[in-house]
Parts: sequence; C-alpha cells; structure tokens
Amino acid sequence: MSVIYKAKLKAAKTAVSEKNYDYAYDLCHDLLELDATSYPVHILLGVSCQHMSKWSEGASVYEKAKLLPKANTLAWQGVCALYEASGDHAKHTEALRELCDRLIAEGNLQKAWECMQKVLVLLEGTGDVRRLVRALEELAPNGPYNALLDVNGADPQPPTIVDLLNRMYRLESDLDSRLIESEVNKRRTRLGAGPISRVRTEVRSEVYAESGLLTTLTQLVEHSMSGPVDQLLENEELYFECLFDRILFVEPRNEAVAQLVNLAEDLVSNDKCSRAFELLIEMDDVGDRAAELVPKLVELFPDSVLAPAARAWMRSDAVDADVANGDADVANGDARESPFAQLQVVKSMERMGRDRACVDAAARARNAQHEFSEKYGAQLPRSRLQVDLASAGSYLRIGPEHAGDAEELFRVCLEADAKCTEAALGLGLATCALGNNEEGCQILQQLVDSDPLNHRAWGGLANAQLAADNTSGAIHAYKQAIAVDPVCAEHHAGLADAYWRLGGEWRSDKQYAYASWLAAARVDATLPRVFSGLGQWYQQYGNDPERAKRCFAKAMSLDCTNAVAGPLLADIYAREGLDDECEQLLLSATDALFSQPWAWQRLGFLYLRQHTNDRAVHAFQNALSSDRSNRVCWEGLCEAYLGIGRIHTAVKVARKVKELDACVSAHWLCAQTTMHARMLDVALGHFDDAIECAEDGVWTRVLSVGRAECLTMCAEKWYHDGLFGRAAEACSNALSAMLECGARSFLEWGVVYVSCVWMARVHSQFTKHPELFDSNVLEALMGCAQSQVVEQGPMPGYLKQVVDKAQSEGECESKVRLVLELAAVAAQLRVMLAESSVLAAQSWTDLGSVYYTYSTETASSPLLFQSQSLYSSTKLLDAAADCATAAMQLDPTARAANLQGTVAALSKNSALSQHAFIVATRRAVLSGMPWANLGCLFLVHGDIELANKAFARAQMTEPDFYGGWMGQALVAECMDATECVDLYEACLAHEGVATDVADFGYAYHVWQSLAVLDAERALSHTERVLSHTEQNRLLLAVYAARRYVSRSSDVHGAGHYLLGMLLEHNGEYESAALAYEQALDMPHVSDEHKWTMWSALGRAQCSSDQYAESVASYTRAAEIMDADSDQLTPGQKLGYLVGHSLALFFANQLEASLHMFERAEPHASNSSKLATSTLLSQVLWALGTTEHKQLACQHLIDALLSHTSIPSLCVLFAMGVLSDPNVADAAYSELQGQSDPRVSRLESYVCALRGDVMGGRRALARAVYKSPDARAWLQMADFDALCGRESLAARAALEVVGRNAWTMQMDGRAQLEVVVGALSHLARDCKSAGKKTVMYQPWVDHNWSHIERT
Repeated sequence: MSVIYKAKLKAAKTAVSEKNYDYAYDLCHDLLELDATSYPVHILLGVSCQHMSKWSEGASVYEKAKLLPKANTLAWQGVCALYEASGDHAKHTEALRELCDRLIAEGNLQKAWECMQKVLVLLEGTGDVRRLVRALEELAPNGPYNALLDVNGADPQPPTIVDLLNRMYRLESDLDSRLIESEVNKRRTRLGAGPISRVRTEVRSEVYAESGLLTTLTQLVEHSMSGPVDQLLENEELYFECLFDRILFVEPRNEAVAQLVNLAEDLVSNDKCSRAFELLIEMDDVGDRAAELVPKLVELFPDSVLAPAARAWMRSDAVDADVANGDADVANGDARESPFAQLQVVKSMERMGRDRACVDAAARARNAQHEFSEKYGAQLPRSRLQVDLASAGSYLRIGPEHAGDAEELFRVCLEADAKCTEAALGLGLATCALGNNEEGCQILQQLVDSDPLNHRAWGGLANAQLAADNTSGAIHAYKQAIAVDPVCAEHHAGLADAYWRLGGEWRSDKQYAYASWLAAARVDATLPRVFSGLGQWYQQYGNDPERAKRCFAKAMSLDCTNAVAGPLLADIYAREGLDDECEQLLLSATDALFSQPWAWQRLGFLYLRQHTNDRAVHAFQNALSSDRSNRVCWEGLCEAYLGIGRIHTAVKVARKVKELDACVSAHWLCAQTTMHARMLDVALGHFDDAIECAEDGVWTRVLSVGRAECLTMCAEKWYHDGLFGRAAEACSNALSAMLECGARSFLEWGVVYVSCVWMARVHSQFTKHPELFDSNVLEALMGCAQSQVVEQGPMPGYLKQVVDKAQSEGECESKVRLVLELAAVAAQLRVMLAESSVLAAQSWTDLGSVYYTYSTETASSPLLFQSQSLYSSTKLLDAAADCATAAMQLDPTARAANLQGTVAALSKNSALSQHAFIVATRRAVLSGMPWANLGCLFLVHGDIELANKAFARAQMTEPDFYGGWMGQALVAECMDATECVDLYEACLAHEGVATDVADFGYAYHVWQSLAVLDAERALSHTERVLSHTEQNRLLLAVYAARRYVSRSSDVHGAGHYLLGMLLEHNGEYESAALAYEQALDMPHVSDEHKWTMWSALGRAQCSSDQYAESVASYTRAAEIMDADSDQLTPGQKLGYLVGHSLALFFANQLEASLHMFERAEPHASNSSKLATSTLLSQVLWALGTTEHKQLACQHLIDALLSHTSIPSLCVLFAMGVLSDPNVADAAYSELQGQSDPRVSRLESYVCALRGDVMGGRRALARAVYKSPDARAWLQMADFDALCGRESLAARAALEVVGRNAWTMQMDGRAQLEVVVGALSHLARDCKSAGKKTVMYQPWVDHNWSHIERT
C-alpha cells in the first residue's frame, strides 16, 4: 500500500467524520481506482452517498461490499441506515431482516432481537397488518426466528410465546373483520351482485380461507396447557367462539364439528361460555341432558340468546304457563335460527290455542332444524317429531279444510316413530275429519285394543264416534275414558256434549249433560267449553238467564274466540241494549283470531244499528273473507253500502244474495237496492218476482207497499220525462195496490200521499185525458182514510183548526179535487200516526204542500217562478201557512222552510218569506233551491242586484241545479242582456229539467233573435243563410217550445203560437199551421191574439200550398178585427193585407187579390214599397188585359227608379212576368256587369228564355266556382232538372249531399224535391240522400215520403 493511498484513505475518513461528504465522495472514487477491493473505502463511499441522497449508488456500493472477503456487519448496518434515511420502508424492512439473519449467523442473538423489534415496529407503523402477522408468525414456534424469544438481558425483553400468540389473535381477528366489511361494501354495489346474504357468505369464505386465525388459536390453546387453568379456559373459549362462527367454512366439516363439541364439553364442565351450553342443548335434541344443561344455562347466563327459550322449556308444564308463553315470544324474536327455541315457540302457540300461529311457527322450526343439520351434520328426530305433532294437531283443530294436511303429518310422525300413540290418535281423528269415519274409528279402535288404559285413545274414539253421529257409541267411549282417568275434564266435557246431542227426546239427557259439565268444572275450571255448555243449559232448560249470561261471560274470559258462547253472549248484550259491552266482546274475539265470522257478522249489525255504516262495511267484508256463502252477511253488507251512499255497489251485492238463494227476501232486497239506484224498471221486475215467490200474507203486503212506492218513483221520473200518460197510469196502479192491501200505517199512507201529489201534477199537464183517473179507487181510499181518522179518536185541536179552515174554502175544478182531498186526508192521517217529532214535521209539511197546491192549482216544485196561479184561495193559503209553521216548530227542515217562504210570498208577507228562505239556506247548505227561491223573491220586488247575487250563490252551492241558471236568465232578461239566451240554454242542458219558464224563455229569445236577423235582411235586401250554430239553436228552440206546450196548460195559446213561428222559420209550414190551430183552441185567448193567430195560420197555410184554407183563415181574422183598425200597427196591417192578397192570388182570386194589394200599398214603408209594388205588378200582369199589363209595367218602372240598387227583382219580372225580349236583353246586359254570385240564378233564367241552355249552365258554373257551397250546387241541380237533363242534375245533387247536406233543409220543399227527384236516376245514392234529409229534419212529413219513393 503506497503512501499516497494511505494519505487519501486517511483524508477520506477525516472528511466523513467532519461531514464533508462531497470531498469524501471524490476521494473514495479515487481510492477505488487504485484498489477496487478495499472494504473500508466501500463503507466510506456508502456513508457519503447516504448523506448526499444518492440512494441507488449507495445501495449498489453496499451490495458490492457485502461480497468482499473482509465483509462484516457494517455493510448490512449501512444498508439499513441508507433505506431508513430514504424513507423506503419496504426495503428498510428487508434490510433489517438480512441484518437479523447475519447477526443470528454470528451468534449475536441480542442484536438480532433488536433488529427484529425494529422490523415489528416498522410494520406496525405502516399499518400493514398482514405482513406484521406474518412477521409474528416467524417468531412463533416452528418459525425461523423463534430462538430470539429466548434472549436474556435484551431491552425490551422478548415476549413470551403466549403473549405473542395473543397479539397475533387480536391482529388477525381485527384484520378478518375489516377485510370482510370492506369487501362486502365494495361488492354489494356491483351490477348483478345478488342478495347481501350471498355476498357476505362469499366474502367470508374467501377471507377465512386466507386467514390463519384458527391455527393461531390452536397454538395458543396448546401453549396454555402448561399455564394457569383460567387462562387455558379463556383461550379455549376464544377458540370455540371462532370455530363456532367459522364452522361452515372449515374443511373437513366432520372433524371440525367433533372438535367443536369436545371444546363445548370442556367449557360446559367448567361452567364457561353460553354458546357451548347452547350448542350442546341443540345437539342433545331435547334428550336426557336437557334437564341438566338447561337449568345451568338459565342460572349462569340469564341474558344469553337461548335463555328465554330455556325458561319456556322449564316452565312449560308448570302453573305459570303464561310466563312460559311470554318467554317463547321473546325467543321467537331473538333466536329465530335456533331449533330448540323454535320448538318452544311451537309448544307455546299450541298451549295458547293459537293454531294458525302454531302452524306458522312449525314451518319456521323446520327451517331452523334443516339449517342446523346442514351446518353441524346432526339430525334432530325428536325435535322434528314434536314439531310435526304440534303442527298436525293445530291443522286438525283449525277445521276440516286442513284435515288432509293433518293426516299427512300424522303419517310422517308414525313413520318416524311407529309406537307414537299421539300420532296414531291424531291420524284416526284426521281420517274421521276427512269423512272416512269407518277407517278413522278402526284406527282408534286398534289403538284402544292395544292399550286399553290409554284414556286419550278412548277420548279420541269418542270424538270420532261423535263426529260420525254415533252418539251412543261416543257416550260409551267417554265413559271408558273417564273410568281410566276420572280427573280428565276433557272427557267429562265430551260426555256432556254427547248427552246434549242425544236427540233431545228426554229431559234426562240434558240433565246428564248438565251433570257432566258440572263434573268437568269441578275437575278443571279453566275449560271454556264447559261454561259455554252450562250457559246453554241455563238458557234453554234452567230458566236462569242471568246465570247463563255469567257462564257465557266466564267462557269468553277463558277463551275470547269461543264460537259457542261468543254469539250467544253477544246476542244477549244486543237484546239488553248493552252496545258497548257487545262491541268490546266482539272486538276482543276478532283481535285474538281474525277469522271469526260470527264475531264480524254481529259486529257489522251492531254498527248498522249505530249508523256507522263505513265500519259496518269493513266488518261484513271481514266476515265474508272466511265464508263467502254467508247470505246474512251479504244482506248486511248491502244495507251498509246503502247507508254510505254506494248505491250501485249495493245493487251488485244484492245480486250476489239472489245468486246464493233466490228467495222472497233476496228478490225484495234486489228491488229495494235497484229502486234506490233509480233503476225503476228493474226494481218493478224484482218486485213482481218476489210477489210470485211469496206465500204468506205478511210478505205479500210488504211487497205490495214496496211496489207501490216504486210506482210513485216511476211516476216522478216519467213526469219529468214528459210521459204523462205513463205517470198517470203508475199513480193509478200505486193507489189500486194500496187500496187492495188496505193502507193503515204511516209509511203506507205516505205512499198514498205521494201518489196523489204526482197524480195532481200529471192532471195539470194532461187535462185532455181525464179518463186515466179512476174515481172509484180514489173514493174507496177516501172512505178508508176517513174511517181511520175516526178510529184514531178526536183530532188534535190545532190540526182540527187547520182542517176546518181548509174545508171552509170553495173547491177547484172537479177533476183534481178528489185527488187533492185524498192527499190532504192522507197527510192528516200521517200527522196523527207520526211516532216522532221529525215524522210529524214531515207530515205537516206534506199537508201544507197539498193546501198550497190546492190553492194555486199548480203541480210544480216550490220555486216561485214555477207557480202559474190561475186560481187562488186565501184560506187555503192560510191553512198551508199554519201547516208550515207547525212543521217549523217541530223540526225546521229546509223543505218546511221553503214551503213557509213560498206561501208567505204568495200572501204578500215578504219579511216572513225572506226569513224562511234564509233558514232554508242554513238547513240545506248543499242545496241551491233555497237561494234560488230567495233570488225569485228579490226579483219579484225589483231588487235586481240582490236577486243576481242570490242566483249566483245557488249556482255555486249546487252547480247542477237548474234553478240558479234559470234565475240568472231571468235577471239577464230584466236587464235586456244578450246572455239570457245562453243562460236559458244552460238550463235546458241540465238532465231532467222540466220547467215551463226555461222552455218558453229560451224559445222566445231564439225567435226574437231570428226576427232581428230577418229585419236586418229585409233592410239590406240580401239573402242570408243561417250558420250551423244558429240552425242548431233554432232546432233546440223548436224542441223547447214543443216540450213547453206538452207540459204546460198554455191556456192563453202563447206557447203554441211561439212554436208555430219557430216552425215557420225552420220551413215546417204544415206543422206550423197545426200549432196555430192548437193555439186557437186554447180557452183563454183574447180577440186581439186570435186575430194574430188567424193571420199567422193563413200565412202558414199559404206557404204549405193550402190556398183555400189560407183565404178562409184570413177571412176569419177580418171578422175579428178589420185591417184598418186603429188597434193594429202599420206593420201588422201591411203584413195582413199582403199575406191575404197572396193567398187570394194563389187561389186564383185575382180581382180580390188586386184589391188587397191596393189596400196594402198606402201602408208600405220605404223599405217594403219595392216588394209591394213588385207583387202588385205581378197581380196586374196576371189579370192578362192590356190595360193591366201597362199598369204592371208602370209600377215596375216606378220601383226601378226608386230602388236602382236592386236590379235582380226587375230582372225577375222581366223574365217571368213581362216576357219582353227587349227588356230581357237589357236585363241580361245589366247582369253581365254584376259580380255578385247571387244573380247567377237569374242570369241562367235569362239564358233559358233566350234558348241558350248551355249559357245558363255556364252562369251557374261560374257561381259554383266563385262560391262552391251547397246552395250553388243545389241551384245547378234545380236548373238541370227544369231543363230535362236529369243525369246532370243527379251529379249536381250528389255534390249537394256530399258537401253540406244540412243546408238543403233551408231551401224549401220544392228544391228538396228537385234533388231527390234527380237522384232517382241513381237509386243507391237517392236512398242515401233521402236518409240524410230525414236525419236532419225528421219532423218534416214529405222527407219521409222521399224515402218511400226510393
């Protein structure tokens, strides 16, 4: 070694010591060039690289140093220091392990332990639990570093092997838990992960497969054997708990289960670990060891999971069985996977008699047993047998519908244990329940023969004999059972039941039953059937209802589901009026067991009596869920649905009752429900069916009264529909039925009263057919009513005063007198027969309504504006007012208040009327009638604003009530508002409206609007076609007018006159003439109105080609009033004279026609002078003389000079009257300058006169091109038909039908005949066109004739 080398080496060491690492780094590289194998230089270079952060180079230098011959631990220590400074924990850990191995190889165990300690601290600091556990495993026995635990004097001292294994257990246990939780949370959110239970099972399987926890615990137990016993037991308990949780994931399973059982035995022998006790109890299968293990579990671990089930097992045969049942309920919630706990639950349900719950618990117990067997490979035959026996017995007790399930389970039990007498007994009873009595008795007889001292077998045989109706055999078997076991209360109770069913011929049989029940009660006072039987005996034979009631109550206190005592006790409570006790009894029964039809049925009828119909519906539905064939429950449900207003549902339920039993009551129920649903025709059919089925007189009377009531409802419906004949017939039939059955009760005279009221209303609308009223029936009923009034004794003073006041008044016309008198007497009888103030008030209101109707001779509703009084009586109104006052004092209903207000209004007592109507608004908050009446009162007194508010309130209160809309229409009419037509139309849109005011008002205002349109058209000398809306409104007005005249007396003829004018507007001239004739037949038409009607009749007859009749009508008008009378306006005079002259002209009375025109001309205004002059010219021309023709031309020229804006009229007479070619040419030239398409028809006629047919058709074609509507096509069809070109006319007519067929009805009958005649060349199209004309105007007779022609 040279001097230079030594100097540099020394300088390098000095530089490192002085921390001059850069200089040292350079010197080391120089030295390595001189000697590459120098170990000290490598160490110095590694240190320099560490402090210069040259980690890779430093590690490389140290690795080379390790390979040098003179290498020592400094190289390994340098690597550790380098990685520690770099912060690379993984490489630092590996470097420390290598250093530890080097030190162990050198025998320096103390330094090696210090390195291992650093490794453990480093791994613990990084949080890498898995590597830490592996490091600890290397220190454990059989590990490469196990020798380090024996080092003495180290600081810190190495742990003992037990402490090391305990630390490993804690780390591994925590690691497994965290891995499972994190992995489950990660996988559960994946798509298609499946149920969380499956995910958790998969994760646990994977984690436990990688875990070494069981191995660690095994070593811990082995090394604890030499230590204290407590520590050994503690470690064994840890191992047991871990193995218990992971038993499903340990293979092989059998060895693991055996090891688990051995550990449990050791722990139990030292009174440790509740789980060990629970495992051995489950594995014992309720065997001999249960008596030893169960008490110790309860004593040592009272809070364990299985402790409640264990306590239930210990107390199952004790007096405190209720406490055992409570423990079983707790076990059912906390130990649902325990076969032992679920078995106790099954037994508890069986003890409490909760058979359905027992069946459900048995299913859960079987699942728990199956899972336990899968988990531990242990079979539990005794537990399974007990579960099956309990389940089978519950099935048998539930009812015959589950006897098959019971039989199957009993057979399974016998296969498991052929000597199980309980299974054999149950099999026999189940076989009998299935209807195989012979086989069942044979099985039980064999059981008795094999064991004659088996009292339960004798009891089972007795039950089977009793089920087979072999009562004597059952008595013998029960006696044998009692002989074997005289203290069994069940046998005594069964013997009592057998005696009770022994035919009942001898009282001694019942006495024997009574004695047997007493014997059973002395043996066991907790049997419910004993007290229910005693209650029956006391009720039927002991004549002690109070004791019977106590016995039934005792039976229900023992078993609130007792189906014998429960119904009887509930009926007793109901008879005594103890509704609260009855409801409590029934609710407790249904709470204990939902399927109690008897309880739900009685609960439903109880709620019906209490008028809580919604609860009654619920109760009946629950009753029917168990027995769908219970007709009584269906009837109750029907009544409950009626009570809550679900009428149509009640109809369906009534049909169900009829399907179950088509008896009289079912037909009656269907009739009542359909009658409430206003299905009256169906209801009458049901009443007829019921009457056919009825055999006794009581039902016949009830059905006759019900049918009569239905007929009165039919009369009301038919009256509102305008079918007055059918309404009268229904009233007559109802009265005949009441006469036949002899009305006597309040309800029956109510039917008579209603029938008379509707008969009176029909009479006011149907006066032309009085023969519909059978006076004999009315007189007979009157006699019956008067005799009953006498039978009732002296009439009350106030009623007598009212009746005397009413009878002192004169009579109205005889047709309705007897009807109203009968209604009054019926109402008087109802007042005397009423059993409550409410019914009396209703009867007073009825009587007042009769007097009010009698006084006004009207049959409308109480609305003021519907009372058209033709005859008024002060005393009758006073009597009606007295009746209303009496009704208001008894029960101030809205109906009574409305009556009082109406009568007060007619009596001019406005203050009382207003007060009464206000009371009615408060009594009927959802009715619009009181507000409408109040509005009418305000309207009569001229207070438009208040009337409008009242009618608006009526609309808001009841939008479907027509009175509010009608009142608004009347208000609008008073204010001359244009909305009145829309309001009247809204009234007509309401279903069932039959009010004269609405019909007449709507028809009148529509006619008025059409008259305004006609006046505007006359002033503008233009043609105007009604729009589609206007046409529809006209048709509705015709309908309203027809309904008005059919429903009102119309004694003044105004309705018929209005109908005629509307029909004229619609082109129905024949029907209009008929309407005018009917108007003239009315009794109270004034002369002035007759003059107007005769003139209108003449106009309509002239329009319908009845010229002679028209002249006669005009002549009759002239006889009433001369046309020059000062009572007529100029317009009326002109209309009459022009119409009369036209009728004379068409009747070929030209001279008379000319005379009338001359009289009319001075009355013509400027707007009508043109038409008058033109018509006069036509008459003059028709006379035929030269002088007359010259006068015609002069008149025509004067018209042209004064009205140059209307050349078409001039052209008309130039073509059709004058026949002057020069004038025709001038007219044609004039037409060519006109662009108005309306003159196209006149132009076509000019061309036709000149012989230019094609020119005329081209003129019409131009009109069609300019305005292609149906009218233009109709004109073209008319032109072609007149020219003899039928095929072209047919094509044009098809265009009319195809485009807008409804316009054909407004162009007059002649043009319709042209269209149909043209279409006759095309039969199929003609038939279609004819059908369309009938569809649009079915009331026009000649439209039907067109159909016949096709």
